[in-house]
Amino acid sequence: MSALDGLAPRRPPANLEAEQALLGAILANPRAHGAVAQFLRAEHFADPLHGRIYAECERRILVGRVADGVSLRVWIEADPDGAGIPANETGATYIAQLLASHVGIGNACEYGRVIREAWQRRRLIEIGEELATRAYGQEEPSDELLIASLAMIESAFDAESDRPGVTLDVAMDTALRAADEAARKQGPAGISTGFRAIDDQIDGLEPDSLHVLAGRPGMGKSSLGWQIAVAAARAGQGVLAVSLEMSATELGRRALSAAAGVPVRHIKRGYLGGGTAECLVQARRELGELPLTIEDGSGLAMAQIDLKARGARRRHKLGLILVDHLHIIRPEDRDLRQGATWAVGRISGAMKRLAKQHRCPVLLLAQLNRGVEAREDKRPGLSDLRQAGDIEQDADTVSFLYRPEYYLRDAPERREAESSERFEGRLADWHGRREQVRGKAELIVAKVRDGATGIVPLRFHAETASFSEAPQ
Repeated sequence: MSALDGLAPRRPPANLEAEQALLGAILANPRAHGAVAQFLRAEHFADPLHGRIYAECERRILVGRVADGVSLRVWIEADPDGAGIPANETGATYIAQLLASHVGIGNACEYGRVIREAWQRRRLIEIGEELATRAYGQEEPSDELLIASLAMIESAFDAESDRPGVTLDVAMDTALRAADEAARKQGPAGISTGFRAIDDQIDGLEPDSLHVLAGRPGMGKSSLGWQIAVAAARAGQGVLAVSLEMSATELGRRALSAAAGVPVRHIKRGYLGGGTAECLVQARRELGELPLTIEDGSGLAMAQIDLKARGARRRHKLGLILVDHLHIIRPEDRDLRQGATWAVGRISGAMKRLAKQHRCPVLLLAQLNRGVEAREDKRPGLSDLRQAGDIEQDADTVSFLYRPEYYLRDAPERREAESSERFEGRLADWHGRREQVRGKAELIVAKVRDGATGIVPLRFHAETASFSEAPQ
């Protein structure tokens, strides 16, 4: 053995015998193509000739034409480039060789997966070489390079990542199936928010969609967003909750409070008498094992949130991503140099891409401008969103949480030189107005891409920091 033998270049992984056997099976019986069509593409074949033969068979089968030994022999021999036939072969002899190698339909799927696995290994080698080159270049930020590497690796193992575009027929059939599903469960085809009135207004949370829930501090947007996340997990959906403001402990406390009906304050202070402890244990048992992951790191950038989503998707299929909230996601330095509005717009667009990439809805919480506080009517609108333009454009729905009680939390003070009678009158009026709006809340749905806007009445329960349906 020569000392140079170990330095000989290694051959990329391939199984040409499996490729020939599968092609022979398709030529013998086109139904074999149906066994592999969902995950196998022409580019997965190591031999370019085999890839061309598979692509031609697929093209003929999809348009209802014959794809057998005779038709493919004529096609190969008519090709001006010779279709890559080995020098010692003719079109007829090569097709005959494929037919002689064929396997039965029952084994076609197994052979197809062998071919795809060999392609995956070749792709990983290519990715490694590309990443090494880019890492040496030192031109890309390391976190972006990490995201790119994960995306390339996942694409090699995702059978749908390289799927072709769909026809209108397929798109319409998909829409009809969604309508049938909605009819069967008498509700939206998308994920339920846990509130029937909200579902009726926005038609649930559909895959690939971005939903913005905004409000001023103290309105309860984190509480409502968290409730929606827990409701989705209760329905069996995998949920990732990225909380940049509240800790996992705080979220766990709120989940127990809402489920057990025990005030958050009592849990925080350890008031566990009078059956409270038993209620909390029962709530813990009820909520245990839910497919919900909490990430409570502060100052996360979009690249890091994407990494968290990929990790959660490996643990359980993602049905919903909650991000609390938009305006404290750390922007990239190069985006921030263009101004805060530009940076927020970039993050908003990245959130929409996050929904599409993970094929699940994203519920994004957001802050409002302070300008709403100066108005007599403090109900927010689209213009009150901080750095609003891109957010409004990217979102499929935009909703605002409004609680009139919030603006009546402080009793009026006696004015200088004000008579007791006049002050008592103003105080009584304040008590009356506060009592009239106690616990009332509104979800103002200001944008629905495929629906109508409107106002959904809710009830807010301050002790448990939770919302419920408003009585009819």
